[in-house]
Amino acid sequence: MSIYQQRIEQITRMLDEQSLLGMLLFPSPNMYYLTGFQSHPGERLFLVVIPAEGTPFFIAPQMFGAHIKGESWIEEIILWGDDDDPYEVLLNVLTEKGLTKGAFAVDDTMWAVQLLNMMNILPEAKFVQLGDLMSTLRLRKSADEIAKILDSGKIVDEIVGVIHQVAKPGMSEMEIVAIMEQEMKKRGASGPSFPTIVATGPNAALPHHSTGERRIQEGEFLLMDFGALYKGYCSDTTRTLCLGQPSEKMRQVHNIVREAQEIGVQIVRPGIKACEVDQAVRQYIANKGYGEYYTHRTGHGLGLEVHEEPFITGVSESILEAGMVFSIEPGIYIEGEFGVRIEDIVVVTDNGCQRVNNSPHELMIIDI
Repeated sequence: MSIYQQRIEQITRMLDEQSLLGMLLFPSPNMYYLTGFQSHPGERLFLVVIPAEGTPFFIAPQMFGAHIKGESWIEEIILWGDDDDPYEVLLNVLTEKGLTKGAFAVDDTMWAVQLLNMMNILPEAKFVQLGDLMSTLRLRKSADEIAKILDSGKIVDEIVGVIHQVAKPGMSEMEIVAIMEQEMKKRGASGPSFPTIVATGPNAALPHHSTGERRIQEGEFLLMDFGALYKGYCSDTTRTLCLGQPSEKMRQVHNIVREAQEIGVQIVRPGIKACEVDQAVRQYIANKGYGEYYTHRTGHGLGLEVHEEPFITGVSESILEAGMVFSIEPGIYIEGEFGVRIEDIVVVTDNGCQRVNNSPHELMIIDI
């Protein structure tokens, strides 16, 4: 039995326990996690229907037939052509299988237009958010998943070293991004796991800066927040380098963030609450006088998606368990001057955690 079939068995038990008729999955990480088939969402109706009782099946555009057969273990594939009404096809199949009266759990990412069309053709059905059903299943990563995340992490670690060697005054943020994403693909990644952030000078004080044409100058920070998508799994790291010699204040702030991040890594172990990690990191920065400049949570889970459970916030009651994977990424952002963030992904182990990212944490100076 494949890992995908094992996961389907787990999810159908959960559906039955909650008295749900079944599950409707849109092209998404959830579809890949349960079927092995990966695709991007589009305007064409494309579903995996997973009944609580019975076997799962695809409802898909005809053009994807061979693709599904080649990647998924699911045998029943119902295809519709561009001249068909896909919702009529769906209704006929669900009617034939006795799946028109009851509650379906619906993929959280399903487009509203498709959900509304299904609500229209299935007036006696109810649709509820999939939510915790899948996040619970995906929360603890398998050894195979962790291996892929570690491989993805090695790719981004190497790219930090590349930029340390090639960055120079006058390069634009977009030029640096182009180099980073080309280097990802050279190393086997399919691309970035999210839009790459390169922020220079005062732009680094914007935690989610939109990379632009600003050109880096001597004595400025270069903040890189990026990840690679490798074999379906994400990585994510942030490093803040300096082009030439930094000011004393810049050195001081970078050192505070580095020490805070290390405190977060050291506290991680099974059995503690996620909020304890956030609170330890945040308290250290506050004690150094920069609490008001730390404006976001300490971390987020990572796997098939770059942001997933668990979320490392000051109020999260989630209990850490071996196999959970998440970021620890404190930052200090001084508007109009500069910002510093240092981010590693960690894997919770039986007695602590393992870092996914191992590029230098100390302030890296780019020689000019």
